[in-house]
Amino acid sequence: MPPNSAVYGLRRAELRTPDPDATTHFYRKLLDWTVLRSEEGLDCWVGERRCARVRPGHSSHLPQWHLVFAGAPENGELTGPEDTFASMVKGRAQHGPWAPRPRRGEPCWIELHTALAESADRFWSESLTWSVREDDPKATYTVRDSAIAARTVPRESDGNVGWLCYFNVGELDGAAERVNDLGGSVLERNRHDVLGETLLIADFDGVVSALVAEPSRWGG
Repeated sequence: MPPNSAVYGLRRAELRTPDPDATTHFYRKLLDWTVLRSEEGLDCWVGERRCARVRPGHSSHLPQWHLVFAGAPENGELTGPEDTFASMVKGRAQHGPWAPRPRRGEPCWIELHTALAESADRFWSESLTWSVREDDPKATYTVRDSAIAARTVPRESDGNVGWLCYFNVGELDGAAERVNDLGGSVLERNRHDVLGETLLIADFDGVVSALVAEPSRWGG
């Protein structure tokens, strides 16, 4: 088990959207989630593990996944360089290197995209008690040598910054068709150096995610 002082996995991912029902419908059809309404919003599950929560609201920032990390000594909100956001909460991680193999619809990896690599590495490693394994121009954030997340510098052509959440979809061709049928868009088909072939997609609000075909473990 990881040390108690470190944030050692993901509790869930969150979205704030002006139309939670429409947003949840998109991801439910794409990722085969079970959706239950709660006081906090719409909770999205795969089996007994909650993957996401969709809340009503507008954001002054570009829409993106807000990650909630687990295992913290206390609850808190974090704002890193370039206004990259996350939360930390007490309790057990549902997704990460110490969780079971990611099932279809579950998060299977996360990456931080930021142009301020040195500042980001320092902030997130100090805030979440992570180690940084550098592999210029990328880095891997680890706990006891187990990979929690990656950090990469975005290409100048896209300029996207923030957390990118990867989801297991079983296979990619059918997932690409579902994305288009549901009103989203397939942005790129990439060859990830660890995860293999991936799809970069956007939902109808422009929220970007990545899809992976059957990773054997967290991070591929």
